[in-house]
Amino acid sequence: MKRARTPAILARLAITAAAIASIASIAPGVAWAQRARRSVECSGCIGNYYYFDQNAASGAHRDWNCGTSSYDGHRGSDWSLTGNLGAIDAGNNIVAVAAGTVVTTNDGAFDRCTSCPSSGTCGTSVGFGYGNYVRIDHGTRSVIYAHMRMGSVRVRVGDRVTCGQVIGQIASSGCSTGAHLHTEFRAVGGTSTTAYDPYEGMCSPTRPSVWTMQNAYRTLPGTTCDGSTPPPMCPSGTFAIWTCNAARTARVRCIDGNVMTEACPAGCMVRAVGTDDVCNPPASMCSAGVTAEWACNSARTARVRCNAGRDETQPCPYGCAVNAGEDTCNAAPMCPTGVTAEWACSTDGSLRRRCVMGAVQSESCANGCEMRAGDDVCRAGQQTDAGIVPPADASAMDTGVAIGSDAGAMDGGPSSADATAARDSGASADARRADAGPGAIDGGCGCRMISRTHNRDALRPLALAAVALALASRRRRAAR
Repeated sequence: MKRARTPAILARLAITAAAIASIASIAPGVAWAQRARRSVECSGCIGNYYYFDQNAASGAHRDWNCGTSSYDGHRGSDWSLTGNLGAIDAGNNIVAVAAGTVVTTNDGAFDRCTSCPSSGTCGTSVGFGYGNYVRIDHGTRSVIYAHMRMGSVRVRVGDRVTCGQVIGQIASSGCSTGAHLHTEFRAVGGTSTTAYDPYEGMCSPTRPSVWTMQNAYRTLPGTTCDGSTPPPMCPSGTFAIWTCNAARTARVRCIDGNVMTEACPAGCMVRAVGTDDVCNPPASMCSAGVTAEWACNSARTARVRCNAGRDETQPCPYGCAVNAGEDTCNAAPMCPTGVTAEWACSTDGSLRRRCVMGAVQSESCANGCEMRAGDDVCRAGQQTDAGIVPPADASAMDTGVAIGSDAGAMDGGPSSADATAARDSGASADARRADAGPGAIDGGCGCRMISRTHNRDALRPLALAAVALALASRRRRAAR
């Protein structure tokens, strides 16, 4: 329950508290799964057993072991005290089956009942039929310890108990016909309709057993406590739901010992009991006409809304669509199938294409398209080293000299073999002529007196080699 802060809330809390007490509802406590030890301290004080009735049919009963140690409609596990009423004064202790928090208690009722009337000091009207009892929240389950001895209850609501801690003594109060302990396991916050059998057996759906040591049929479970560590406790005055602080400047809640605080700059608003208190919304500083819903701007290039008192803008690169509810940004256009962001040659090689943000771009390739590892490329125009594109059937230069494998002379000169021979001989015959000029050297080439005609003849082989090189380069490019 939440702390009262105004007279009206105080009145609501009082009504709620009374309702909760009337149905023995759950209070804050541990919230982890624990297995249970037996709920009596003694080892030889129990003489009989009446288990949870697993037979839903009226007038019949069946226990967890498929036996008949039960009675019709029984919703708990009864362990009868040896010696019955005469053994009550011996003080047989009842203990907590696990660690937990006390939810409800009742004490002061007559404890030697032998019948179950509808009214009086015994019966269903006394402590909901449980007489003197304690209810403890053990995390994922709660347990009622019923029909206790008058004045023996040793715990109060809100107390933290440990496994095996004494909480009362066995007697016969409420709706009871003899001295016994009634132990009833329920779902957290549940009524008797949620009660279930803690025993595992052929005729019980419980898996696994709730007991740490179930032991044999018609014997007591073991005394071993669950060794799991309980979670940390929340401070007094904190709750699992958000609750405004006294100054209304923040709200606080606690879950598994973890206290969380959230500031409320515009104040904290108290809501109905059992629901979260909320922070007041901040004063709005949004532009006129801007609401909490997304709406396109006038240029349809973005959408705007009011969020936490401020304008929030989201760009829409592909435009904004107006809808019946919130306006939305248009999705990016899709590229056609097979067209990617990289340039790619067409099938016939006449162009290359790519797609950028849904738009297809094309580029013609006059000299064909060449595929590459990344972007495909258009081929450049084919040129000679001189920068002139020769005709496809060119076989000679402007000099008119045929270029071929059998070309052997320049301007009607000697064949290459003759020319070579002449050059290698050094024109020795000419050197021996009687009229050889003063610049001639016997057996030499007369290089000191080279005539202009001789100079031109010497350059012709170089020109021939340059032309052949240019044509070879053109043929290699054409082949690619």
